Order: sequence, then structure tokens, then C-alpha cells
Amino acid sequence: MMVTARQLDELHKAAGGKGQVVLPYRARLTPMASDWVRSKSVTIGYSDATAQKPVEKEKAPSAPAAKAGDYLWWCDGPCGQIKAAIAMEAKQAGMRQIEPPAAPCPLMASIKTIADQVKSGKAAGGVLVVESASTAVVLANRSPVLRAIVGTHLATVEQGVNGIAANVLILEHPRLSLAQARNLLSRFLRGQRKLSEEVQAQLQELMK
Repeated sequence: MMVTARQLDELHKAAGGKGQVVLPYRARLTPMASDWVRSKSVTIGYSDATAQKPVEKEKAPSAPAAKAGDYLWWCDGPCGQIKAAIAMEAKQAGMRQIEPPAAPCPLMASIKTIADQVKSGKAAGGVLVVESASTAVVLANRSPVLRAIVGTHLATVEQGVNGIAANVLILEHPRLSLAQARNLLSRFLRGQRKLSEEVQAQLQELMK
């Protein structure tokens, strides 16, 4: 679905002209629409809602939301914009912060907590907010119950969720704005996870 500059302008006005427009997940902007976003300094969000209903008094989208506590999250330090994005998304999808672990390696302890909760069925996955994703993605993917991806782009997150049923999202807080973080989180939390038989066979082969 391609969205034009004129459609964005109409959606923005319909939403009260508050600097935000909400589009369906698979919506894409035309070049002129992208120019319009930059010139108007408007934040583009994505949700299950249709384009005809961009924002309605901050109500949650009609799609089923995760139950409270379904996703655990942890941050390795100051990351105000990511925490703000998580707070916004937590209104629509269950998210619970992991208390700072009293351990030599808080990152490792947080990953183990997420893995234990996923294994026991008490959580669907987790979000790790770190300065650099390299160590986090290696450690998280050592767990047989976790499939971690790095949130660099909406298409990357969508492919990870739909293709390999990723259940851990890693965000690098120095590189993301509030709007970028919220869009990545929204795509991750509401994706349709299904591990294909091909990928399942590949994972089993690697574990031999």
C-alpha cells in the first residue's frame, strides 16, 4: 500500500494536526510523501489500525494485544528515548521491565531471565536495549529458546519475526530516535510469529 503526500496531509488533519500520523504496518510512502514528512516534521507511526482511522484519542488498535508481562525488557544505561517508546507501546502490548540484576554481567543475567521466563511459558520474549548489539546478539542466540535479532530497520524486524519467529529484539539506544524505536517495537510486538519447517530443520541441523 503506497501513501501519497495528499493522503498524509488529510490523515494529519483528521488526527488533529498534532504532528503524528499512524499508518497500517505494510504502508509505504511515495517520494513526495517522504518529502512532506520531512518538511512538516511529522512523526509516522505504524499499527494494526487502517489508514482511515489514523489516531483516535490515543486508543489502542483493535488487534489483540499481548497479555500483561508477555514481553520483558532491560536497558544497559541512560536511554530516555527508548524508554519513552517502550512506555507508549506498553499501553497496547504487555511489557515488564526486568529489575537490574545483581550480577557481574547484568546483560547475561537479563538474557537468562528472559530465557527462563520464555521456557516456562511466562513470557513470549524480550527486548534488550544496549549501547552495542554485538555481545547481546551472540549471548542471546546461545539459548535454545531464544531467537534474537537487531532492530536496524522495519523490514529487517518484519523479516526476523515472520521468517524465523524472532522473540528477542535488540535495540542500540545511541542510534535510534523515539519515533524509530517505537516503530521497530510496534513491528516486533505485533508480528505474526511462525517458524517455518525449513528454518526449523536448519536449526536442528546446526544443533547436531
